[in-house]
Amino acid sequence: MRLPWLISALILAALLATLQHVALTEYLYWRYHWFDTLMHFLGGLAVASFVVGVLHKHRAQLFLVGMVGIAVGWEVFEFAIGTQREANFVFDTSLDLLMDTLGMATVYLVARYTLWRSA
Repeated sequence: MRLPWLISALILAALLATLQHVALTEYLYWRYHWFDTLMHFLGGLAVASFVVGVLHKHRAQLFLVGMVGIAVGWEVFEFAIGTQREANFVFDTSLDLLMDTLGMATVYLVARYTLWRSA
């Protein structure tokens, strides 16, 4: 039952990579301010799908700690490589973390009521 989750993660990661390539060549992040928000939501979906595929059983605390670590780690990575920052850095980072969380929570709920329903 784990293989569909890993395949979903792979498909989402491929979609993210394709969108990232197109976004950078077509300046989509600068043209559409909402594009970064979409990418963070998709990133949350992809990462959480991978983690669900790797976890052998329902472990809510492990899932939560892993997801928070990945989301915050990504924001630190963006800061460290010097990505262009919005004028309102705190709001932008908060929105990014919210969208990561919404994507991850969506996957968690689907897994909780399908794969992990007996746990």
